[in-house]
Amino acid sequence: MKKRNLAATLLFSSLTLGFIQYYNVGLFSMTFLIIAFAVYFFIPLLIFAVPLQYFLNKKPKKFSPVYFLVYLLMSLAANFLIFYLMSKPFQPPLHTRTEIYWYGVVSGIVYWLWDSICAQKKNTGQ
Repeated sequence: MKKRNLAATLLFSSLTLGFIQYYNVGLFSMTFLIIAFAVYFFIPLLIFAVPLQYFLNKKPKKFSPVYFLVYLLMSLAANFLIFYLMSKPFQPPLHTRTEIYWYGVVSGIVYWLWDSICAQKKNTGQ
């Protein structure tokens, strides 16, 4: 697999998540936030998703439900870790905070979609 495919997946996923967060926040007059949110998502994707993508792409499968499930579970685990590290002492317990699940599911879907489009060049079946 080419490094360019990994970089394209990372870039497009970060930008897509930046757009989603931009529309979620609703500060439409501040378009620079799209780039700020993309950078915010770039770092966790680089740390957690790229190594997983490299491992999974040894046996490439486009739009594989198994790969989707793996990305989804790892995204949820990464979001729980990130929110745990950023939590303050008197916040509600992590398992009750819906934003963790929302970010985990959305980032898992977006990364799996861009991985299937950019990096999974051949379809070997299920």
